[in-house]
Amino acid sequence: MRERPGAGAVMMPEHTGGAVVTPERSGGATTVAHMSEQPHPEGVRLSPWRVPPWAIDTVFVAVIVVAFIVRPFTDDIDSYGWVDWFGGAAAVLALLSRRRFPLATLTVAVAATVVAIAASDRPSLIMPVVLVALYTVATRFHWKVAIAAGAATTLVFAVLVIALIDRGEIAGAGLAAIAWPAFAVAAGTAVRTTRENIAAAHERARRAEETRELEARRRVVEERLRIARDVHDLVAHHIAVVNVQAGVASHVVRSDPDAAADALGIVRNAAATVVTELGELLSVLRASDEADDPTEPTPDLSAIGDLVSSFAASGLEVGFETTGSPRPLSPTAQLAGYRVVQEALTNAHKYGDGSATVAQRFGDDALEIVVTNPVGSRAGDGSGLGLLGMRERLEAVGGSLDIDDDRTHRRFSVTAVIPAQGST
Repeated sequence: MRERPGAGAVMMPEHTGGAVVTPERSGGATTVAHMSEQPHPEGVRLSPWRVPPWAIDTVFVAVIVVAFIVRPFTDDIDSYGWVDWFGGAAAVLALLSRRRFPLATLTVAVAATVVAIAASDRPSLIMPVVLVALYTVATRFHWKVAIAAGAATTLVFAVLVIALIDRGEIAGAGLAAIAWPAFAVAAGTAVRTTRENIAAAHERARRAEETRELEARRRVVEERLRIARDVHDLVAHHIAVVNVQAGVASHVVRSDPDAAADALGIVRNAAATVVTELGELLSVLRASDEADDPTEPTPDLSAIGDLVSSFAASGLEVGFETTGSPRPLSPTAQLAGYRVVQEALTNAHKYGDGSATVAQRFGDDALEIVVTNPVGSRAGDGSGLGLLGMRERLEAVGGSLDIDDDRTHRRFSVTAVIPAQGST
């Protein structure tokens, strides 16, 4: 079926928001590959082996339990008071909840520390757990939040340490404990920054790999389209000649044997040309990209006269005219013009009433090619792939294609506009 203007457009890869649209099709559906969001830094491992979080928490809890058990022997106390049980329980609960509720755990742990020290006038087991909770906050939140939490914790530690020194519970060297929250914040922030950098590097590598895959797919699609156009352009005309002349031969084989013999001769020549051109096309496809051997000369506008003559020899009445002064065109643009005439005349031969006109008009900044033919009884039986190939070739050189299918006056025309070199 003949193609209407604008039909059959081929979509190439494009980025739409967070998704990448690829031109691959499966049953008419377009494949959409969504790029995932950047992975959370918490999922990044800094060590070559992975230690389960529960194992780390178990070690911490074990340390607290052991410290609680041996405390009567180290602090010279007779028995456990409620403050000791309170501090031990608060320390264990804080270690178990710090990953799920880091800020809330830090707040409760600091408050529990204040209560335990105020009630016992001596250091509490929960103080080192506060540092662990502060480290967890620094690894989970922005550095501004970590610094604010560290500053508040440092202030509380300073008040508690100074109070314990005044009461003689610890020596003056205990003032160093005031700096512990700063170390916890610095360590947590460093770990988070490292994880973010590693996660960003992994994401960049993943996106680069996806980009390479999409580029490879795009190149495959473009190569398929190029091969399809070349096969169509090289074979369609001669197959159309074979079809028409074979029909003529079968029709007059008894009534006019000489005419049938002429038609079969044209069929034989067209078939031989198809075999030769397919062989040349396959040799080009099998050759490497770096091959230096020149291929067959690319058709240009100067070969349109021979092309028209070949159609006339196959039985199509073709009128050909050229007006205006030739303008410089690139080899690709000339090939596009040649293929437009070839495809339009092939359609006229297959679907028209046996005649066509080709007008080549050179303007100041563009070449206009108009191929017109009366509509025959088989109009509308084509696939439209030839017209699609013409449009793609012209768009590749900055040109345009206009198709006028006037069924009222039974006329079909193709108008191609190809800009000259240096024109805008």
